[in-house]
Amino acid sequence: MIFPPAPSTDGRRALLVGLPLIVLDLLLAILMAARPVGASTFLLLLLVLALWLPIGYVLWRAWLCLSLAYWIDRNAITLAWGPIRQVIPIGALQEVQRGEAVQTLLANQRLAQGPNGQIDQPARALAERWPRLAPLLIFGPDLGTRRKLPRARLYSVASQPLPQQLLLHAGGRVFGISPADAEGFLTSLQEHHRLGPTHLATQQRQWPAWMRFPLWQDRLLLGLLLGGFLGVLLLLGVAMSRFATLPFALPQWEGLDRRMIFLFPIFGLAAWLVNGAWGLLVYERQRVAAGLLWGGALAAQAAALAALLYVTRL
Repeated sequence: MIFPPAPSTDGRRALLVGLPLIVLDLLLAILMAARPVGASTFLLLLLVLALWLPIGYVLWRAWLCLSLAYWIDRNAITLAWGPIRQVIPIGALQEVQRGEAVQTLLANQRLAQGPNGQIDQPARALAERWPRLAPLLIFGPDLGTRRKLPRARLYSVASQPLPQQLLLHAGGRVFGISPADAEGFLTSLQEHHRLGPTHLATQQRQWPAWMRFPLWQDRLLLGLLLGGFLGVLLLLGVAMSRFATLPFALPQWEGLDRRMIFLFPIFGLAAWLVNGAWGLLVYERQRVAAGLLWGGALAAQAAALAALLYVTRL
């Protein structure tokens, strides 16, 4: 059975915040396209790209809030939000608490760092620094929030605050949920427990493959890959900022059209894409080979930058 969470405005609020950001991004892109190529055009391009960081985050939180659901079968309770699944075997449940029992258990407990990992930390930090911005930054404050209890860790996957959550104690961990029909959820839980499992489930959190990719924890090689993207932007920035001051024919390049300088950022982009894709394919088997590929892309971009500076010298 599937139980939706208690109603919450967080998902819709996230979409309402994301919509004007997307409109602003489109307006900046139109303004960038309408302006002659120059340094200001490149600055607008940087703004267009940078805006996708808050847009992506807001849409991510909207997806998590709007997709939250609780599944029950004879083997396990599954908490589902976005692409993430938390499986709790029914046989591992030791206790369910609600109402006053929850308030007593959590009295004077402090919120641990969270939720859902490092991606939420900047938003939390900004909300703590400027509380008035919290409605524009925090969506689903108890969706993925971790709390540390004296004898267990509490992980809330809920649309409601703690006093309104059901706490499921299982295997030394506590999971907070907020089904819209709490009574129906508990009744269904008892019925499925009475029927018994068809197979033994394992308590686990399931992440999609792209979120489990080990590169996210490899700061050195991830830095090389991101450095290649910054190298593309640097080449493009130099080309765009110098384009307007160049003569229509480049004497340093046998009189070719000045638009040919954009071959350098195109080359840098091609090197990053080809070496980046190849490196991603071999990363899990040959980490060193991936590093050489991504480092090679950076070296190629450095050579392209030197050639670009030479061709565009005044």
